Amino acid sequence: MIEDQAPIIPAEPAILGPTTTHAAKPRLNYPSQLGILLGFTGAGVIIGSILVMILWLVFTGGSMYTIERDMLSGKNTNAVRWIQLIASGIMFFVPAIAFALVVSRRPFQYLGYSKQLTQKQLLYVIAMAVVAMALSGALSELNQLVPVSKTMAVKFKKMEDDYNSQVVSIAVMKSFKDYLLVLSIIAIAPAIFEETLFRGGLQQLLTRWTKNVWVSVLITSILFSAVHISFYGFLPRMGLGIVLGLIFYYGKNIWLNILLHFINNGISVTVLYLSTKDGKIAKDAMDDSFPLYIGVVAIALLYVLFKKFKEESALLPEPSDAHLYTANYNPLY
Repeated sequence: MIEDQAPIIPAEPAILGPTTTHAAKPRLNYPSQLGILLGFTGAGVIIGSILVMILWLVFTGGSMYTIERDMLSGKNTNAVRWIQLIASGIMFFVPAIAFALVVSRRPFQYLGYSKQLTQKQLLYVIAMAVVAMALSGALSELNQLVPVSKTMAVKFKKMEDDYNSQVVSIAVMKSFKDYLLVLSIIAIAPAIFEETLFRGGLQQLLTRWTKNVWVSVLITSILFSAVHISFYGFLPRMGLGIVLGLIFYYGKNIWLNILLHFINNGISVTVLYLSTKDGKIAKDAMDDSFPLYIGVVAIALLYVLFKKFKEESALLPEPSDAHLYTANYNPLY
């Protein structure tokens, strides 16, 4: 492989961390990068959807005309689990990696995969994960208070019931082995796949483009919540997205995001496992709402934890993305 050895050209602020001063000039402008990322993601959704139908036919022999109903019926649980895992990887993780390969010489470093972290960072993130769940519970309560018409309320309720049914169909755990499998599919895999696309890919691109971390965090958090297609879960996921976005910006390491995302989902899976009796999940196990005043306390605690987290993260060497771009870098050659 012959690569152009053009000199690195400092041109704009780096965005992986809050205080890095220089970055190399990207080969593609930011609108083009966004188009490529959205294109890869759209292709991933289409391919993933088609693959779901093909795998369902292969694994179960069922009909594609009743696939949605059959997946929610509780039958073929293991097939549903593996199909969910494969499809989510193609829809989220693969597009992010493909995008990073186009824009960077070192795609995983571009996406924020770094070995640079401290024990205190890990402890702060664990604490924030617990507090963020309390905030999400309060936001869930607030979401219930948003006024909607009766017609829309019925539609939103059906969407929520369908989503919960899908979770239950995957999360039925009759043994500790089932628990570990579900933990992998609902907690570990989504944490890696979703954080890589939304924080490592989209948020970082938007922050480099707008030079405004709050704009990029808010846009990414809104889209992160929207893809879950849940009206009554919109504010909780958006709130979690904001916490994750700030952790990525200040922590300079996507592994910290993956850790918090995993803890958040992992606690939910554990609650479902502990509430399961005779192979059935207790009805109230899916209720994760908290009083609104809990949210106020959670915001105050998160403010303190983020202050400490930022101070600890600032002690690490500033990440340089000069190695990611060169002026004439073309990944096709």
